Amino acid sequence: MAKKSLIDQLDTLPPQRKAMLNRLKRVEGQLRGIQRMIIEEQPCHTILIQLSAARKAMQQACIEILKNYVIGCVETQGAPDMAELEKLIGALIDLAPPKGDSDSCSP
Repeated sequence: MAKKSLIDQLDTLPPQRKAMLNRLKRVEGQLRGIQRMIIEEQPCHTILIQLSAARKAMQQACIEILKNYVIGCVETQGAPDMAELEKLIGALIDLAPPKGDSDSCSP
């Protein structure tokens, strides 16, 4: 059986996955813009603002992935796999900013 090309796989993705890929592509664009800002020696505070925005976008992507996973589990199984859910929650806790540090990249 021939393996589907990446283009074919992208064309057949469900809308939620396409939306997530688009979200991640926007973050990728933000990061490229930040790299360009560093090369162009933009002011530090401007770079930090953009880094903060990119970090928040990544955090939102994490939340969306978890939300979609839980919704999918409930729809297909009636209840999520608790071991898998605990792993996901642990990963989100690791990604969360330290308490009292709502925006560590701000000047």
